Amino acid sequence: MAIHEVTAEDVLQRCARCGSGNRLALDSLEVGVARREDVDDGLVQLPPCPACRSTEFLIRAAEGESEHPAPGSFGHLHRLLVGHLHAELVQRGRLHAVLKPKGDGAAKVSVSPLSQEARERWFPQGLRIAVSPEEQPHAPEESSQ
Repeated sequence: MAIHEVTAEDVLQRCARCGSGNRLALDSLEVGVARREDVDDGLVQLPPCPACRSTEFLIRAAEGESEHPAPGSFGHLHRLLVGHLHAELVQRGRLHAVLKPKGDGAAKVSVSPLSQEARERWFPQGLRIAVSPEEQPHAPEESSQ
């Protein structure tokens, strides 16, 4: 379920099940997942993987959550990218219908946008996480049958 890059138009996600790399348009994503009567505004459901059809979710760090124990690690950078993506989707109004403001009200979803300082420190080459060649997202292999 890892995301590896966020651009102004899309996000690069690597499927946890099959390992394929998928570019997902930001306009195809929304904040909020319904569970019974509630909508969880900390979740972003990703579309099914085109290769294996598995469905994954991104979970924004809770407000007030402690600092990541390993700054600079993949987990830390991923947490920052997920928070940035979540904030970007909220800013664009990409919200589950239940979360959309009524009338002239503002959305009541808390966000944690990436500060300029964090961008410069952790993502000097853009909003992407460098991965080793063996971990690169790949297209699903064709079956020889």
